[in-house]
Amino acid sequence: MTASEDQPLQLTVRVPSGPGEADVVAEEPTAPLDDRKLVVLRAIVTEYIAHGEPVGSKRVVEAAGLDVSPATVRNEMGALEELGLIEQPHTSAGRVPTDRGYRRFVDDLRTGAPLDDPRRELVEELLGSAHDVEDLLAKTSSVLSQLTRLVSLVIAPAIDAARLKLVELVSLTPGSALLLLVADTGRVDKRLVELPAATTEADLDRVRVVLGEHVRGHRLGEVHTVLGELVEGAPADLREVLVAVRDATAGGLADDGLHHVFVGGQAALVGEETFERDQLSRVLQLLEERATLARLLADATADDDAVVRIGNENQVEDLHATSLVAQRYQLVTAGSLGVLGPTRMDYARVLTAVRAVADQLQETLTDLSS
Repeated sequence: MTASEDQPLQLTVRVPSGPGEADVVAEEPTAPLDDRKLVVLRAIVTEYIAHGEPVGSKRVVEAAGLDVSPATVRNEMGALEELGLIEQPHTSAGRVPTDRGYRRFVDDLRTGAPLDDPRRELVEELLGSAHDVEDLLAKTSSVLSQLTRLVSLVIAPAIDAARLKLVELVSLTPGSALLLLVADTGRVDKRLVELPAATTEADLDRVRVVLGEHVRGHRLGEVHTVLGELVEGAPADLREVLVAVRDATAGGLADDGLHHVFVGGQAALVGEETFERDQLSRVLQLLEERATLARLLADATADDDAVVRIGNENQVEDLHATSLVAQRYQLVTAGSLGVLGPTRMDYARVLTAVRAVADQLQETLTDLSS
């Protein structure tokens, strides 16, 4: 998941095609920049990220340690502006990065230092304390938002691809039992079964054997159908119990968790001055649309590379004032995690955090599933 110390990060930009078509990788050509223009661009991006104010030529000279005059830097800034990498807001003498400027800056980023010890220990301690996969993903969302002070997004692996590794029927009262379904993704589903009045413990023992032999190993989305087939061929004295078990799964096991998204740190956006009020309102509303978020993050993380989508690169118009930094992880099927924030974010720090959390999540998942 990590790049070598002397190689630029491999960051994929995926731009959606037309309706119904697969996303394609866009290779937007960028004009070559000489060393001084690159230094000026990096200084503008870095200073604007740090302070949130347009950056003037004098500040560029100081920040970059250039041995040239502010007038020379202004000429370079003019060239960068013509290339669409920076712009002059209002009548300010300073410049700010455009989406294309951020993109060039991010593409030139090299692998940063790992998390410092306190933050690394926080990630290990918090994720290591999880007692199951769902708890782990919730803790992952929490630690991501803590590390980045941005909105965290974590998508559970697609539940419709999960298979049952444990099916258990636990007696509760003489008239009820608990159907316990555990998937290979770590998802646990509990269903209350209303038993026929004459059901005995011996009947339940026989049903447990049937469930273990015929239901375990199937995909969650197939469970209700498989149980229906078992009812048709069941001995008469077990049919009513199996009907009760089948009816308890009628809610659609796969659909319940298909778009299970953990979102954290929404409050960080409220105090973010970068967004206009209407932009903030649209982003907050989108964060409530779990199915859209799941699709957005899954599409962005189509391979193992770290992904950064900046501004207009986001396929959802309401996110054109934001950037998404994401990475996928693997547990039976792929899941995704990432952070969402303003385009004026500290990309190097955020990429380091996302990568570190993804690595620790993958390691902890392996331990939990072994």
